[in-house]
Amino acid sequence: MNNLPHRLLSLMLLCLIAWAPPFPAHAQSNSNKSKIALVMKALSNPFFFEMEAGAKEYARENGVTLEVFGTEMETDVEHQIGIINNLISRGYGAIVIAPVDSRKLVPPLKKAVDQGIVVINLDNPLDKDTQAQYGIAIPFVGSDNAKGAALVGDYFRRKLRGKGRVVIIEGIGGAQNSELRKTGFRQAVTAGGGIEIVDSIGANWHAEDAFARMAGLLEKRGAVDAVLCANDQMALGVLQALDLRNLTGKVLVSGYDNIEAARNELRNGRMHATVEQHPELMGRHGVELALRALQGKKIPTHQDVPLDLITHESFGKRIALSLSDLSNPFFAALLAGARAEAELHGVELFHADARNDDSQQLLAIQDFVGKKMDFILINPTNSQAVQPGIEIANRARIPVITVDRKEDGGKVVSHIASDNVAGGRLAGEYIARKLEGGVIAEFEGIPGTSVSYERGKGFNAVIAQHDKLKVTAREVAHFNRDNARQIMARMLAQHQTFDAVFAHNDNMILGVLDALQAADGGRRPLLVGFDAIPEVLQALREGKIDATVAQNPERMGSLAMDAAIKTLRRETVPAFIPVELDLIENAK
Repeated sequence: MNNLPHRLLSLMLLCLIAWAPPFPAHAQSNSNKSKIALVMKALSNPFFFEMEAGAKEYARENGVTLEVFGTEMETDVEHQIGIINNLISRGYGAIVIAPVDSRKLVPPLKKAVDQGIVVINLDNPLDKDTQAQYGIAIPFVGSDNAKGAALVGDYFRRKLRGKGRVVIIEGIGGAQNSELRKTGFRQAVTAGGGIEIVDSIGANWHAEDAFARMAGLLEKRGAVDAVLCANDQMALGVLQALDLRNLTGKVLVSGYDNIEAARNELRNGRMHATVEQHPELMGRHGVELALRALQGKKIPTHQDVPLDLITHESFGKRIALSLSDLSNPFFAALLAGARAEAELHGVELFHADARNDDSQQLLAIQDFVGKKMDFILINPTNSQAVQPGIEIANRARIPVITVDRKEDGGKVVSHIASDNVAGGRLAGEYIARKLEGGVIAEFEGIPGTSVSYERGKGFNAVIAQHDKLKVTAREVAHFNRDNARQIMARMLAQHQTFDAVFAHNDNMILGVLDALQAADGGRRPLLVGFDAIPEVLQALREGKIDATVAQNPERMGSLAMDAAIKTLRRETVPAFIPVELDLIENAK
C-alpha cells in the first residue's frame, strides 16, 4: 500500500468514507426501525422533486420519519445498490425506491426483504421474471407506462392523419418503463398502418444524449414528421437538434413527465405533447403503503396512479365555471378540482358564484359569453332557470358542459354527475338495514333541481319496499344548514320524534345535528347525509352522524375540465360521465 501513488490512496479513502454507514449498524438498527427511506434516481430531474414533495407531505401529515436518498445520474446502478446496502446495514424499517434498473436492483432488494425491511417499488417496475427468480413480489406504485405512451401515440396519429415518418427516442435499454413506453408509442402510432417508424434509439434519459442522437438521425435519415421521446429531458434535447436545422415547430415532438421546462415549450408551440403521471402521488402513496405495512396492515400488490395527456392546444385557453353556491363546501371542492385540472393543462380558469340566485347565474353566463370564453362549465342553480343561459352560449357557439345538476334545455356537450338516484338508494338501504321499523324525516334540497328530485326518488323507492318504515315528514330546506337547523328545532319543539333523518346534502344533516345538540334531550335518531364533506367525515369519526353518501366533488370538477379540454382537442366525449358513489358509515 505504501508504494501506491498518493492520489490513488486518497481516492480509495474517499470511496470508503462515501460508502460506509455514518454509524455502526448495531447502534443504528433499533432507532431506524420506524424510519422510511425514499431512494430515487437523477435528483436533478424535476420529476423526482415532485415525487419527493409528495412523499414528504404525507410523512409530515402522518408523523413519519422520512429520509431521502438518490443518485445524480439515471445510469448509476452501482451507486443506488450501494445506498440500498447502506440502508440494510443501518436497519431501516422501509425502503421506497424508484429503481435505476429493473433487474440489477432485485438482488439487493431481496436482501432487504430477507432482513424484514418493507420494500415498495415506485415509477419504474422491477422485472417480474427476475423477482420470481429471487422468490419475491414487491408491491408497485405507479402509472401504466404503455398506456401513457399510447395516449401520445394516438394523439400523433390523429395529428398526422395516419401518414408520416416517426422517430422514437427511448430511455435506458433494459429499464422497464423505457421498454413499456417504447411499446406503447409504437403500437398506438402505427395502428391502422400508414405511419413508418424510421428509427428507435436510446438516449439514456438525458437531453445531451438525445441532442446527439437526433442530430445524427437527421443527418442519416433526413426529415421526419414526428419524434416521440420517452421523457421530457430527451424531448428538450431533440428540440435543440431541430433548432439547428430550423425544423422546430414543423416537426411534432412529444415527451413524458410534464416537467416545467417542457410546459414552457408546449406553451410556445415548439413542443406538442407530454404525459403527466403524477409523481407527487407516487411519492405520497409509496410512503403511505410503507407505513401501513410497518403497522402490520395488508397492502395491495399494485396501486395505479392516474395519467393525463397534456397537449399544446389547451395552453392559454380560457374556460369559465359558473357555480351555484360557493358557501357550500361541496361546490368549493368542485371548484378546487376544476382549478387543479386547469393548472395542469395550462388553462386560465374564471369562476362566478351565483349564491343560489338564478338571475345572478344568468348574468354571469352572459358576462362569460361577452368575454368570449373558449368553454363554459355550469353547475346550475336550477335545472329550468339555467336554460336561457345555455341557449345564449349556444348562439355564441361556446360549448357548454353541466356539472352535478342537469339542465332542462339548451345544448350541452356532456353532463358530469353522480347517479343521484343510486345515491338515494344507498341512503335508504342503510336505514332499512339499521332499523327494523320506524318513522323517518326527509330534508329535501332546492325544488326544481335534478339532484334533489333524483336523491329523493331513489331514497323513497327503497323505503316503499319496507312496510314497517314510513316517511312521516318531508321538509324543504334548500340545501341550507341554517334552514335545516330551524326546521328541526321547530319539529322538536312540537315534540315530533323520528327514528331516522335523511337529508339530501351534508349541510342540511349538519343543521339537523345542530338542532339536536341544542335540544340536548332524548335518543338521537339515525342521521344520514349526502356529499361526504370534511365536517361530516369528522362527525362520522366522532359518532355524531351515522352515514353519508360520498360522490367526490373534486373529481367532478376535474372530470368536467378534462372533458372540456378533450372537446377543444376535437376528441369525442360521452354525453354523460358518471362519478363513482360510496356509502361511508361511522365505525361506532
